[in-house]
Amino acid sequence: MLPRLLLHERFISFNFSFENLFFKITPSICSFSSSSDAAPVLRDIFWWNSAIMRCFRIGEVENACKMFEEMPHRNIVTWNCMIAGYVKNFRLVDAQSIFDLMPHRNVVSYAALMTGFLQDGRVEEARNLFDNIPERNVVCWNSLISGYISNGRIRGARKLFDNMPSRNSVSWSIMVSGYIHQKKLDQAFKLFMQSPFHPTTLCNALLSGYIELGCLKEAEDLFARMESRDAVSWNSMITCYSRAGKMELAQQLFDEMPEKDVISWTAIIRGHLQNGNVKHASRLFEDMPSRDVMSWNTMVGGFVQNGLLDDALNLFNRMPNRDIVSWNTILQGFVHNNDVANARKWFENMPQRSETSWNTLISGYQTIEALGLFCDMVKEGFKPDQVTLVIVISVCGSLVALGWGRMLHLYVIRTGYELDILVTSSLISMYSRCGFVEDSSKVFHSMPKRDTIAWNAMISTYAYHGFAKEAIELYKKMILSNFHPDHATFLNLLLACSHKGLIDEGFRYFISMKEEWKLAPRAEHYSCLVDLLGRHGFIDQAYKLTEKVPEDLQTNSWETLLSACQVHRHLEVGELTAKRVFDKKHSDGGMHVLLSNIYAAKGKWSEASQIRALMREQGLKKETGCTWIEVNGKIFYFVSNDRSHPQVEKICRELDSIFFMLEGIC
Repeated sequence: MLPRLLLHERFISFNFSFENLFFKITPSICSFSSSSDAAPVLRDIFWWNSAIMRCFRIGEVENACKMFEEMPHRNIVTWNCMIAGYVKNFRLVDAQSIFDLMPHRNVVSYAALMTGFLQDGRVEEARNLFDNIPERNVVCWNSLISGYISNGRIRGARKLFDNMPSRNSVSWSIMVSGYIHQKKLDQAFKLFMQSPFHPTTLCNALLSGYIELGCLKEAEDLFARMESRDAVSWNSMITCYSRAGKMELAQQLFDEMPEKDVISWTAIIRGHLQNGNVKHASRLFEDMPSRDVMSWNTMVGGFVQNGLLDDALNLFNRMPNRDIVSWNTILQGFVHNNDVANARKWFENMPQRSETSWNTLISGYQTIEALGLFCDMVKEGFKPDQVTLVIVISVCGSLVALGWGRMLHLYVIRTGYELDILVTSSLISMYSRCGFVEDSSKVFHSMPKRDTIAWNAMISTYAYHGFAKEAIELYKKMILSNFHPDHATFLNLLLACSHKGLIDEGFRYFISMKEEWKLAPRAEHYSCLVDLLGRHGFIDQAYKLTEKVPEDLQTNSWETLLSACQVHRHLEVGELTAKRVFDKKHSDGGMHVLLSNIYAAKGKWSEASQIRALMREQGLKKETGCTWIEVNGKIFYFVSNDRSHPQVEKICRELDSIFFMLEGIC
């Protein structure tokens, strides 16, 4: 996330809001009134321009185009409105066409189109356009520098900065914040010290950057050195302490503030909520001299995050004014409580919905209902975003619904999300779960940019499908590409080694994770290490290793070892391991069945019967095995010994309907 001041500058430089860029007009002039009395007065060029702007603002692009064609006269503002409007609605080709047709251009014309190029990642074209601006002002320079930074070209941004004929405080803030965003703290501070401007806003930019990167000491030092502080400075530091879990210091700072605004109160309340101190946050909330809808939403959200849905509902009912965030927060609470039925009812009763509303509800389902909701979302005119696509593609992977997954892949391409790293990473995982390693590989290698999640997704694909060599080679390429592995990376490597019996390599990676990359092993890493030994018959060594695992991380390892004991019919270690498992986890029927099977495999039928009898006494059951298969876009579920499927006809009807909708969307 970019520091606040840089985001603010990007808003100034990139968005080119119609009011700020061109002119401000009264609501009456913006009106589309066509009454015979008003129309002759209002329908001058200002009326036409404002009407076009309003159409673009609410997404009615075709109406804006129609009005542009019908205009009796146009001025340069009209043409600039069209360029900025097309850019705002991501129609860069149309914006460029209008630019090329303009009889005359000014700096706003160039700047508006340059914004479109930068937002689309076409930095070179933006630079060429910038070079052709007849008279460049500092805003144009700032816009281009900000665009370079947003596209990861920090060196090019610095070169432009150094060549600026004149700079303002915003110029310095953009460059300082850019270095912080690239985690180049030394260069950020060095440039900050060179600045002839040391206004509070520039200090706040550096302070905000430190806070975003979790640099507590640097933030404290800068805050202490600031000659003047405004509310933003104090609020930022309160947020910094809150994120670091230092709520005593955050509260002390809040108490020392000379003037507190509603943002200050909200910041300290949010800090207490994030650190689990709900009661203190509630007291502060009740003591607030004034509240806005954000402070109400913060408190409602805090109740939800801490599992207090009833309190959240009570506060929601007290709210004098509610917005869509208020409704979405309660919806999220129902979903987090796995109460999908009430979540659906709440969703249906919402006065308005957003993409977040749909995403929240869809995330509550891991079945075909999620795909049906996705189709409904599109049909009702909402645009699926990154979150939507990741959720529904993941559902396709969970259901092994390859046909639907391919159609969603096509939808991703048609909507431009194939450049989104999270979406493409979910496609890699989806194809992997469906067993199509080659398709996962194609998606991975077609990615123009990758992050650790993408690398992990592909390493995981190779690991789960037994391609240990390929997983290890890809890991080496990941390191050479200057990406840092995380816990998931090493879990995948350990799985790859376990599946292929690469015991020495597995232990080397485990040691590397701790010593070289300073990552503390989690329960699943120890479990994989036990599996690495137990799977290949080293039961005694696996038992000794499990005994050395930190006690609070042992449960999964003992269960893994018990499974290995069954496979290798190792009764002695199996009995010892089962005792450890039952001490840790009393109600797992599956573990009892494993021990019973070990006895049975050794011919100890009496002991096996005793375990089964104990299960009956305690009411323990092993979950029934379940599998499913996709045929012609339909998913059929089967359980062990299932010889009939009374729900097939109903499922077929549901899937036919959803599949038809998906085909229409894609």
